[in-house]
Amino acid sequence: MPLGETVSAIALDATAAGLLGWTTLTVYRNRNRPNASMFAWTIGALTAWAVAALGGEFGGLLWGQQAADAIEFTSLFPALFAPVAWTVYVLGYAGRGTKLTRRRLLILSGAALPVVFGIAIMAVIVSDPAEAKGSLILAVLLSLLAAALFYILASLVYGSFVLARLGYRHAALPTAQVVALLGAISGPYLDTVLGRQGIVDSGATTGLLVSGVLFTLAVRRYPVLTGFPASESVARTRVVESLQEAVVVLSWEGKVVDANESMAQLFGASTEDVVGEPVQSVADGLADADLSSGETGLVTLTTVDGRRRFQYSVSAVDAQNEDPDEADPVARAVVLRDVTERQTREQRLTVLNRILRHNVRNQLDVVLANAGHVSEEPLRTGIRDSATELVELSDKAREAERIMDTSTGRPERVDLVAVVNDVADEYRSEATDREVTVDSPSEVSILSHRTVVRTLISEVVENAVTHTEEPPARVEITVRASGEQMVAVVVADDGPGIPDHEREVLFEETEAQLKHGHGIGLWLVKWSVTRLGGEISIEANDSEGSVVRVRLPRGETPRRTRR
Repeated sequence: MPLGETVSAIALDATAAGLLGWTTLTVYRNRNRPNASMFAWTIGALTAWAVAALGGEFGGLLWGQQAADAIEFTSLFPALFAPVAWTVYVLGYAGRGTKLTRRRLLILSGAALPVVFGIAIMAVIVSDPAEAKGSLILAVLLSLLAAALFYILASLVYGSFVLARLGYRHAALPTAQVVALLGAISGPYLDTVLGRQGIVDSGATTGLLVSGVLFTLAVRRYPVLTGFPASESVARTRVVESLQEAVVVLSWEGKVVDANESMAQLFGASTEDVVGEPVQSVADGLADADLSSGETGLVTLTTVDGRRRFQYSVSAVDAQNEDPDEADPVARAVVLRDVTERQTREQRLTVLNRILRHNVRNQLDVVLANAGHVSEEPLRTGIRDSATELVELSDKAREAERIMDTSTGRPERVDLVAVVNDVADEYRSEATDREVTVDSPSEVSILSHRTVVRTLISEVVENAVTHTEEPPARVEITVRASGEQMVAVVVADDGPGIPDHEREVLFEETEAQLKHGHGIGLWLVKWSVTRLGGEISIEANDSEGSVVRVRLPRGETPRRTRR
């Protein structure tokens, strides 16, 4: 080769090696991205090919053609590896997982087959050149070598086909990105084939340069280091379409990959219009939201119905993979729930509750303080009784709010017998003219919230004590096993029984109107039983009074004692 052509080839190979090497380094620095590793192996193999070609040019210039051929022979190994690495990369990009499964390791190991068969052929020829010619072993090995080379070619074609089909099916995948990647991977091989046919006389030099330029462009401009969430992975189904909540699937670069009809209607656009667009161009309020996988929060968005408040939750969309333990996230699904009306109701309740607990309570204290100045005893007594009852109602509402706030934590083991005895001791000290007894095992543990359990037992016992108006009165609390999974707390009294209008609070599906302070206490009983996953019933006592039976999920098997 003339010196001028050699220098030109060196310059082209050096440029190709530089571009491919820089791109490989860039991808390696971002190796934490889902699909970066195999992409780095693909470009790294082409970089090694370009370096070997550059070394061959220098070897020929310095030591002759034989040295050049020996050095360029080393390019065979990366040239065989790049197509299979490319196929594994494309499978990951197409949403089929990026983990190195056993199947993919087998795909990659296929790159070594031509080398193995080539070495075997050389060994047969060298061992006995005369016998090797026309031998069956040599023919078999040559057939296997041809099959191995076909496998390499098929890997290149298959990976390119998968990427081209992905680009055809999904508008969110830019055509320019697909073309750049296909040209980058196929360039060196097309250049080699054309060189063998005598159409060009540059070996793979031009193809490697084209590959370097296109891979550099792709890495700088397109999201090639993640997995593209294809429809096979996202699984857009009728269930998602029928949801009232808006659902949008985002790539890791924040672009819309898919959206259901609710999302499109919410922002006055079709699904086709929003696909491929940055999420902030569809819903500007999401630009400042943390859309990391697993995050939740509240955000205000401008919709076709005006400014609305939404609760969002983000979850990772895993790639399809036959091994669930090797599932790999390729996108994020964001679910938006309109909570505007709910928040408005909660704000109203908060304001009304604050008025009840503070404003009304403060005014009632003033009423009670001035009631003593009323000269007529019946009028004074009526004012005090009514004001006191309202104060108790306010205190009960405050207690209900406190209990509901403390019931959101993790449940713990609670000794139900200890709680029952504590409540009984409290009412014995407050109502000395009433007998409160407990019949229970030595210990019963349930998995629950201690504060809720104590409130439940206290409210039921208080109701029993309140309704036994004439001493001597008796309240019996019994703890009994109720089947294998439940324990029953039974509170029996000998009073007149619970009025029907108060029982409605426990058994009506809708919220019953509270007639007075006892109503809110029974509502708290109902809420506590529901919160604990239990059951409640009211029966008539044998002689007189009521029997309130509360069944709760039980814990350990108890030992019986009597107190």
